[in-house]
Amino acid sequence: MVQSPIVSLLGPRNRLGWVLRYLVLACMVVGTVFAHDVMSDNYFDGYWPDYLGNMAMLGLPVYAISTGIMSDMGRLRKQLIIAAETDAMTGLLQRQGFIKAVNRRLSQAGVILMLDIDRLGDVNTKYDYHAGDLCLMALAIRLREVMRVTDFVGRVDGPKIAVFLPGTPLEDGSQVAERLTEALQVTAGKLHFEVTVSIGVVRADGETPLSVLLKDAEMAMQFAKARGPAEVVLAEEPEAA
Repeated sequence: MVQSPIVSLLGPRNRLGWVLRYLVLACMVVGTVFAHDVMSDNYFDGYWPDYLGNMAMLGLPVYAISTGIMSDMGRLRKQLIIAAETDAMTGLLQRQGFIKAVNRRLSQAGVILMLDIDRLGDVNTKYDYHAGDLCLMALAIRLREVMRVTDFVGRVDGPKIAVFLPGTPLEDGSQVAERLTEALQVTAGKLHFEVTVSIGVVRADGETPLSVLLKDAEMAMQFAKARGPAEVVLAEEPEAA
């Protein structure tokens, strides 16, 4: 993900960044006290105890204020990054945020799910495009109810939602998918209807790249939609050589 210049400048990215910034602040403190000493009598008397006392009296408040501002900027930077990686409508990860988060854990075997709402075009035609948004929000709520805190969920392409269940056997992942095919109740004012999802399931072996897993899961999901609605299809695993 390409960060904006504002996000890049807000706070350090690692410990080295913190050290460099504190060194700069320390130099600023020393320079401030030295300037105060010289301007007060146009001469630096070289009496170090007084000099250090002035540094503590004048420099430490400046240092404390500066580090407080830095800390606030670091927190703001984190908040901006989170906002940039989160889908505004559903609150789920966006595609790049999902890929980055999952790649950090992909060495751990698990299961990838690819979900798509059945007959979403018909829903939009019958009601309006806002109904499709309501369907996505209802699905996001269902996913939060079913998923563990260690699972990753992202809106990866329009209405398509991907899920990574780290450390989950294929059988357990299939059971989770079956639970998710239960009809969703969508309600807004007097509007009330049900929708279902079709799901493709693929086993993540800890070695296959995420791009391949997502492609296989989407292909399985397309087969599920052709069978559907509310179907689960397991992607075929490559045969051993």
